[in-house]
Amino acid sequence: MENKELQGGLLDLLRIDLRDHSVIAVVGGGGKTSLIHCLREELVTAGKKVMITTTTHMAYESDSPFVRVGKGEEALDPKVQDKCRELLANHHFVIAADYEFETGKYSAISEAAIRQLARFCDVILVEADGSKHRPVKIPAEWEPVIPECADLVIGVIGLDCLGKSIEQCAFRQELTAGFLGKSETDEITEEDIVRIGSSAEGLKKNVGNREYRVYLNKTDTLKPGRNPENLLRKFREQKMIASAGSLRSFGGTVQI
Repeated sequence: MENKELQGGLLDLLRIDLRDHSVIAVVGGGGKTSLIHCLREELVTAGKKVMITTTTHMAYESDSPFVRVGKGEEALDPKVQDKCRELLANHHFVIAADYEFETGKYSAISEAAIRQLARFCDVILVEADGSKHRPVKIPAEWEPVIPECADLVIGVIGLDCLGKSIEQCAFRQELTAGFLGKSETDEITEEDIVRIGSSAEGLKKNVGNREYRVYLNKTDTLKPGRNPENLLRKFREQKMIASAGSLRSFGGTVQI
């Protein structure tokens, strides 16, 4: 596959090459599901078959093709395999996950199931973290849940956290405050965002030797005078690949 097939948009800006990145885990703050679906749209447009799943929870979408995979299921039922093939043939993407009736959300499936699902598609996009729609977080001891088979991890931070207090915008506020050495009433700064996005105690937790990217979402919420390019330069100084934009009006994504 030539890189030119995937030039433009998020795939190009995040330097996603499907020769190396066939299982992509998304972690961090609010915007993970939106990023997954933006990537899915670009991949489908490029002629790829895409599967979406989760190792935690993910919002249910009634208008998306879905096949239920039982929780903890090690070997995929032949009917599930047939349904995956059918939906991929008809829609070029499918959400494959368990479903929790008590929460109304998609829920985690096993590592073994993810590996088997990979046989049916070109790319698997995995929501591997939770943040209850808060833009920024520091993971708890058991987070994130990155599957072993993932070869790329993307950390997401919502820029609507800038200038707001930790208690206003962070998920796991006490962990975020402790990590930053601040009180929960202190504001999030650009330096805090870079530290969260680049630390092995922050969004790089459990990444290990995998490739890693940062996506700064919601540039449309920045106040006059704030420029995402300054943040991107700071990530670049740490030899990291990062891009910024608004997933609500994708097209204005920038990278340095």
